[in-house]
Amino acid sequence: MNNKRTRGENKVTRKPQGKKDFSKRPAVAEAPFQYQLHLSFRRPPPAKQVSRSLNVDEKLREILARDLTFKGEKTRYATHHLHAFPAKFPPQLPRVFIEALTNPGECVLDPMAGSGTTLVEALLHNRNAIGVDLDPLAIQVAKAKTTPLSIPRCAESGVDVVHRATALLKSRRGRSLSDVYPPDAVKFFQYWFDGHVISELHALVQAIRAVENPDIRCFLEVVFSSIIITKSGGLSRARDLAHSRPHRDLNKQIKQSALDAFSSRLHAAIDALAAMADVQARSTVLLADARNLPLENNSVDMIVTSPPYAANAIDYMRAHKFSLMWLGYEPTKLTQLRSTYIGAEARFPDAAFASPTANGIIQELNALDKNRASVVAFYYRDLETILKEMLRVLREGRAAVLVVGSSIIRGIDIKVPTVLAELADHAGFRVAGVAKREILRDARMMPVSHKTTKNGIEARMHEEGIVGAVKPPHGKSRRADT
Repeated sequence: MNNKRTRGENKVTRKPQGKKDFSKRPAVAEAPFQYQLHLSFRRPPPAKQVSRSLNVDEKLREILARDLTFKGEKTRYATHHLHAFPAKFPPQLPRVFIEALTNPGECVLDPMAGSGTTLVEALLHNRNAIGVDLDPLAIQVAKAKTTPLSIPRCAESGVDVVHRATALLKSRRGRSLSDVYPPDAVKFFQYWFDGHVISELHALVQAIRAVENPDIRCFLEVVFSSIIITKSGGLSRARDLAHSRPHRDLNKQIKQSALDAFSSRLHAAIDALAAMADVQARSTVLLADARNLPLENNSVDMIVTSPPYAANAIDYMRAHKFSLMWLGYEPTKLTQLRSTYIGAEARFPDAAFASPTANGIIQELNALDKNRASVVAFYYRDLETILKEMLRVLREGRAAVLVVGSSIIRGIDIKVPTVLAELADHAGFRVAGVAKREILRDARMMPVSHKTTKNGIEARMHEEGIVGAVKPPHGKSRRADT
């Protein structure tokens, strides 16, 4: 780490297999997975390092023994409520670990960042943050939540967008829908949105695209997305959209015009930005893969993350495409992207797992349903790869916290927290403990199912596990009690 650079200055080069240098990091939406990110966040003096002032294993165990439900705690502060997002954990959860196990100025990584809850909490407590995700909407939301922006300029640009969209609607001089979007996207819009809503959304998108500042444009695109993907209401004919399982409802009442909804959300979003105005730490948000992190070895001070559920129990793309297609993503490319998500592949890995629990579950499930066994097996393999990457980028003596839910598949609990802990131990982590916490379904926006079978989605998601682990110093025992 080069402390002579200014905080937040980044330098990007290719990994060792390529010789070409890149003097400037590409735009977030285009960052290739093979890039190596060299961070130069200013670090505190060595004397203040957490690893020297406390036993990280003991501190992890102490926190894991607490009640981590956070029932009744407020979650709608700062930019946390900027955009609805399914299954995000309460901000208090990453906060308690970040405060206890890092110092101001250090760097917290979330390699499966989702909407950026961990990143926001890191910034609020003066820790720098890195977020990585494969979902393009997650990247935009996380970036909008954590990028320092001029509030007056954001407000001015937002008002200009509304005025420009209103003028386009009145004059009817804007580009037609079919001139901008491919036929399958137009068909999608016509199925899920009423005609007048389509016209208003199209006008808003055209107006937002005219905003020159890329960070402000990203912020306004997230505000736009937030009027489509909502916990209740929303401008489409979809029900349960924010819970990721949309169902078309022709009787749904669309109570607001898109322009009014955008204006209302804009005011709320500007207020949220104001709460981040004094933040001094900085974040970096990357469209990349947790299985191949574009980061240097031993480059982050803590990891707090939440891997996705197995077997697409929460299918983010089903909901996110409602916004992403309006923002210019082609349906076929979104389908291709979805196939690259963690656990999306369905084939048996070539070798057995280092986790006895995983091997037993795969054998039991394979006797009932070979296809589902393949899906779960590859999910486990992805978790194994992610853990190895986390170990690589984490500094020695520092903590990783993984919040993960299990699933019931064909009546079998696939015991994801237990498997994750066993895989982490084999990868080289020292596992300090595994705790359980109750999921407050409404607060975490879990998917809603009308099924009552033992495979129904509610049966899978009433609690989750928290795995706390430490990267031991080189040559030290992985046993947590040594």
